Amino acid sequence: MTNYNDVIEYISGIPRFAPKTDLENTRIILRHLGDPHLNTKVIHVAGTNGKGSVSKMVALMLEKAGFKVGLFISPHLIKMNERISINGNYISDADFVDLFDKVMNTVRNLLDHGVSENGYDFQHPAYFEFLFVMAALYFSEQKCDYVVYETGLGGRLDATNVTQPEVSVITSIGMDHMQYLGDTIEDIAGEKAGIIKTGIPVVYNTGSDVADSVIEKKAHELKSEAIKIMDCPDIVSDIFIDRQPLYQYDNAATAIQAFLIAEGIGAIDERERYNGNKTVREIVTEALECFDWPGRCQWLSDNVIIDGAHNEDAVIQLTKSVNHICKIRGFEKVSLFFAVSSDKDYESIIKILSEELPVEDVYVTEINSDRRQDISIIMKLFQKYLPSEKHFDVVGSTDLGRMWQLSQSEADEKTLLVAVGSLYLTGEILALEENKN
Repeated sequence: MTNYNDVIEYISGIPRFAPKTDLENTRIILRHLGDPHLNTKVIHVAGTNGKGSVSKMVALMLEKAGFKVGLFISPHLIKMNERISINGNYISDADFVDLFDKVMNTVRNLLDHGVSENGYDFQHPAYFEFLFVMAALYFSEQKCDYVVYETGLGGRLDATNVTQPEVSVITSIGMDHMQYLGDTIEDIAGEKAGIIKTGIPVVYNTGSDVADSVIEKKAHELKSEAIKIMDCPDIVSDIFIDRQPLYQYDNAATAIQAFLIAEGIGAIDERERYNGNKTVREIVTEALECFDWPGRCQWLSDNVIIDGAHNEDAVIQLTKSVNHICKIRGFEKVSLFFAVSSDKDYESIIKILSEELPVEDVYVTEINSDRRQDISIIMKLFQKYLPSEKHFDVVGSTDLGRMWQLSQSEADEKTLLVAVGSLYLTGEILALEENKN
């Protein structure tokens, strides 16, 4: 299959979720490709919120230290290539097709010959699993020094968990994907803690005492050093002041510690030159100064922000940042542009947004997904939680483009327009903006 669009169509048609009890399927295909995931140093990052940001920050620090660094993240916002990059450059369409062909040929051979190993019958890889295998092969072929892998879902049974990291990282843990990970913080933390490996240090910053206890117990069982992030270094505040949302401060502190441990550096203020060139502080400063993470409190104009927050904890953190922005930039009110997936706890999200922000108008639309939630349900919930005088300020349409245009045209200089509810929503907005330009 040599056509890029055909490849994207094929991968997009692979089932997203496949029930599994172990990682043997992933290991089988990787073995038949020469175990490419074992050819690079690895940083492995899991968590409910913040794992993508931490992954990007760690990758930047390693890059600024002089390494060739692969980064595997999810989801993509506009184009599937975004998931696989080296030193900030997305994989090309040609390389993407080439990697697909190599992996697909191996998959076909395994399926055609009915391969069974250790009593396990090989199955076609699921969507995320397929992309992970492509990424691992690409990073190996490109001779990366390091690869930062962000988990897709959970940790214990995530395809990326076949890697052997220098350090494992667990970010903020909250309630999301409960149908797969469990109904309690303890259950979800247990799945995330599944990335901890025997004798390999784990850096964690979960924001939950319950989750911390689960991680610490697992680390103790595996004789792994557990490093809890307690404070945010001054360097982060100095660099991020008024440039990044408040929740990125904790993510930066986590990323710095992961970088230091991976490279065996004792402290950020070690005075000797690292790699004979830059000090550790210079490396961290350069990385954080150029950090940019599309779809996460991203400014599109002087009064427009988009953020992919789609669970209760992420929305709480976003409202804190939005209120801080309003205070320092003089915005008096907030207009919301909202869409959400039906499998999210959208009522809790709507309640938080309605109660914690000075909401003026709400524009409700739908994402282009089978899991989109109906606008009438969302509008009723906003009307439930907003004051009665605001009910007529909640409008909706399934035409996302038209609603986006309307919301921007009605926001004055004292109004901050915030698009929130789904990373799919932020991706569609970015695509609209890209086409407009």
